[in-house]
Amino acid sequence: MRKTTKVLGTLLLVASGLRVISVRAADLPAGPIRERHELMEGIGKNAKIIGDALEAGGQTELGNAKIVDAALKIMNSASKIPGLFPQGSTNPKSRAKPTIWANWPKFEENAKRLADTAGVTADRARSGGDIKAAADQMFAACKSCHDEFRTPKKKQKD
Repeated sequence: MRKTTKVLGTLLLVASGLRVISVRAADLPAGPIRERHELMEGIGKNAKIIGDALEAGGQTELGNAKIVDAALKIMNSASKIPGLFPQGSTNPKSRAKPTIWANWPKFEENAKRLADTAGVTADRARSGGDIKAAADQMFAACKSCHDEFRTPKKKQKD
C-alpha cells in the first residue's frame, strides 16, 4: 500500500505541472491502428479493475469475481494483439515503435506472456490462491512490452 501511495502522490505532482497529450481513438485512422488502440484501452480498464480490487484489500467473493472477469477479458484481448499489428501499420499519432516489426518474435512472446499471466490471475482468483503475485506478473508483462515497444506519452508544460 505504501508503494502505491507514493506512486499516486508522485503522479499527482507531475500532473500538476504537466499536461499529458493523449490520443483519442477517433483521432486515429480506421483499421488496425484504431482497433489496437481501443483494445489496449480496454486492457488498461480491466487492469485498473484488478488493481482497484487488490487495493481494496482482502479477497472477497465479489472482488474475486471482478478479478476473474477482468483477467479473462485481458487474456482474450492479449491473444488478439499480434493480429492488430500488421507490418507497416504506423501512424504519427500511434505510440507503436518500429522495433515491434524488427523484433516480431519477442513481440508475439510478450503478447502470449500477457495472455498466460492473465489466465493464471483468473485461476488464482477462482481458487483463492495468491492473486496479488499472479496479478503482479501480469502487470509486469504489460510493462515489459510497453517499455520495449511503445513510446512514452508526449508531455507539454502548462
